[in-house]
Amino acid sequence: MSLDTKPLKAMNYIQIPDYVFERMLKTLQKGIEVCYNVDYSSEITEQSPSYATGYSRAAMQEVIEVLNRYKEQQN
Repeated sequence: MSLDTKPLKAMNYIQIPDYVFERMLKTLQKGIEVCYNVDYSSEITEQSPSYATGYSRAAMQEVIEVLNRYKEQQN
């Protein structure tokens, strides 16, 4: 077993306003909720697996875009 002896890099921090952070949390929580509500026997579009897949993917993409935007602003 080898120990990594490289020096640690200084940590950088990205500031995100509370309201943006809360919106990202709600976006991700709603994506999880949509996934939990999948009903394979339902004919309701909002309960279908394909809807949940698309919704959760869009939610994650939105959060990534917001985080990248803040990261770029801070650099």
